[in-house]
Amino acid sequence: RNTSLARRQLGRQRHRFRRESSTCKTLCRLLETMLARGRRGYQTSAKALNYCVELVQERDVERYLCNLSAPAAVRPALFALHAFNLETARVRSSTREPQIARMRFVWWRSTVTAALRGEPPDNPVAQALAGAAAGGGLTGRFFHQMLEAREDDVDTTQPADRAELLRYCERTAGSLLHLSLEASGVAADEPTESAALHVGCAVGIATLLRGAAHHAEQGASYIPADVAQRHGASLKQLLSGRPSAPLCDAAAELAHEATTHLLAARALAPDLSPQARALLQPAVVAELVLQRLQAHGYNVFAPELREPLGLRLRTALAWNAAFRSF
Repeated sequence: RNTSLARRQLGRQRHRFRRESSTCKTLCRLLETMLARGRRGYQTSAKALNYCVELVQERDVERYLCNLSAPAAVRPALFALHAFNLETARVRSSTREPQIARMRFVWWRSTVTAALRGEPPDNPVAQALAGAAAGGGLTGRFFHQMLEAREDDVDTTQPADRAELLRYCERTAGSLLHLSLEASGVAADEPTESAALHVGCAVGIATLLRGAAHHAEQGASYIPADVAQRHGASLKQLLSGRPSAPLCDAAAELAHEATTHLLAARALAPDLSPQARALLQPAVVAELVLQRLQAHGYNVFAPELREPLGLRLRTALAWNAAFRSF
């Protein structure tokens, strides 16, 4: 009788152990799933990512080619960042009402904050940004610097001096490069940050000179007042859409400034990781734009300046990929 009772008790203990063990395994699987989801964070839909890729390919084919030369793992984040850059850059030109432009920047600020939190609104660029932020820590400060610079730009007809122009380039093109480096997990050491800042200034100046005709149509010029005055170029000449010797001289001075930043960035190349150099490829775009500008006598209104860089850019990117340069 005692043996039978002991067997029944042992059976009940085994059954309870199996039940508890099964419950424990279920809880462990659930916890593993939750942790995996936490590690992955927000997952960008293919539709949102495709929207960003197509937007960049359509409106900034040079940046599209640079992104394709980057490591495959970081490309989704780069396309998200550059789609954000394009969308916010066009706010000023999308309306003639400054108040409407400011309202759009307010929306973008709240959208960025929500995206970095992993809770983006129903907007493909915002959703792609949330995915980029989940993949690697992105500093909100750089997003807000870009937005502040572009909002300040709504009422600006012309930068007061070269220092103001450089601040604008640092806060836009420079911040975008810093975000690109963060998205790829590149360590933010002093040489890398300095190189990104210099490339940002070079890209920013080259891009603004290239877009001078478009800006003039909107009644604005990014050639600073002090530079223009030094060469005898009036604001009326800058907005005329017609080349002049003073205007070309002013553009040449800014082109020289951009080249100086480009050389300073490349001087830091030995101190940069291969990953960082791979993400500084927009420097090639700046170099080719400046070369084309020089070939046309620094005439910022030359139609050829706005033509795609095409084969020359593809060749330069292939060369840089082979020799790990920028």
